[in-house]
Amino acid sequence: MSVRILVIDDDKTYRTLLSQTFADYEVSVASSGEEGLQKAIELKPHVILLDIVMAGMDGYATCSELRKIEHLRHTPIVFISNLSSSDCRLKAFEIGANEYVCKTTHPNELKDKVVAILDADHDYFEAHADIVQKESLLLDLQRQNACMKSIGLFMQATHYCSDLEVLQKIFINTLNALGLRAIIHFKNRALFRSTSGCVAKLEHEMLLHHEDFERVHQFDHGPMVFNWRSSILLVKNVGELSDICAHVMDALELAISNLNRRAEMVEQILSIEKTNKEILASLKETKSKSNTTLKQQLFDSGLISQFDLQDENDLDELIASSSDELVGMVEAFGDNAERISAILGSLKKPPQELRFLFKESASNADTTLF
Repeated sequence: MSVRILVIDDDKTYRTLLSQTFADYEVSVASSGEEGLQKAIELKPHVILLDIVMAGMDGYATCSELRKIEHLRHTPIVFISNLSSSDCRLKAFEIGANEYVCKTTHPNELKDKVVAILDADHDYFEAHADIVQKESLLLDLQRQNACMKSIGLFMQATHYCSDLEVLQKIFINTLNALGLRAIIHFKNRALFRSTSGCVAKLEHEMLLHHEDFERVHQFDHGPMVFNWRSSILLVKNVGELSDICAHVMDALELAISNLNRRAEMVEQILSIEKTNKEILASLKETKSKSNTTLKQQLFDSGLISQFDLQDENDLDELIASSSDELVGMVEAFGDNAERISAILGSLKKPPQELRFLFKESASNADTTLF
């Protein structure tokens, strides 16, 4: 890219001299402050060489006006004048000049000064651009870290969910924490939830027909649909958070899967517990009948003809001992089943740092479709 230099001077001879001095560059000239101001706005020069004493708008006024224009605030301005007093130099720097050179300075020396200014200016803007880029990257990383922290808190909170309704509540609160305006629908269930507290009819019907969307679908006007296996999410203001939305949907899918597995385990444990109780009741009934039958058979066989009270008690204990051990094992297994069921079926309260996710979210007035 060629370097653009703007010369503003009412002395035609000096304008010509400067044009020849900087012939290696793209030089434009203006014969007055007013003309120079207009050309500076149009051309956006890399450096401006400005005379002070000119008819109409002088160099000081021209410099002041140039500094009011946003894209010229930092453009290097070099005053070139026959005025050499310290007051003139001080005034030039006060209104925004970068350098002050007398017209008696040799053109080559002037050129060296301008080249040095251009190099310094280039280095400054290159460093500034690098700083801006790094600051932007740092802000992006901070935003990403904040978003990932929200997802991490959501995943922790899912371990304290007792059912799908609670899971949906903490998911909506997570979306609010991420600043997303969205609607979630669990497929094959009549469950819809919105960060705004309401779901428009069109949105409701659209999410019901989730088979019409690919995994990630973006509408022309910005909103995106994230169509996962168990749920579908419509985000109205996805912006730069499409990856974050995908991550939070992955976390939701994992939570739904864990919740379903937990429900199946509880159901199986309860079924086993019920069966154990039935077996135990049957065993106890069978044991009582067997004891009576065995005693009667011993009497009827004539092997035992008569008992005193103590002998009969000993016989009862002998007969019972054969079945007590089995009954005890079943009873113990039944107790274990109840304990396992209690662990899986009733969750502890979430820790303090997660409780905000379990609160009812305050709905906002956003009813905008898409």
